[in-house]
Amino acid sequence: MGTREKSEEQKIRKELLAYLRKLARWKNNDVVKLAFLGPEDADRVDQMDLTGVVELKRNANGTFETKFVDKVRVLAMLRELMEERRDGKLEDFLDGLYKQGNGDEA
Repeated sequence: MGTREKSEEQKIRKELLAYLRKLARWKNNDVVKLAFLGPEDADRVDQMDLTGVVELKRNANGTFETKFVDKVRVLAMLRELMEERRDGKLEDFLDGLYKQGNGDEA
């Protein structure tokens, strides 16, 4: 593999890792807000972070259904990619996800 191909592969890998990190840290706050928006507030959707949403459905009776990205699978993918690098950043990242004081007891 040439230097140019390796450089392109590293760039793609970095982008993928960054996106997986974003998914792992993503919170569904905006989805809750979206569920309560009325038709007159439809323009606010563009400012919402719906990164981790896989499927949205509003039924005729007004109910709202949503499916999210499976964070366990995202973390597994991150682990696989980061273990290939073996640079020790995986532990730092995972430790940073659940720092004491985020509502979780250590």
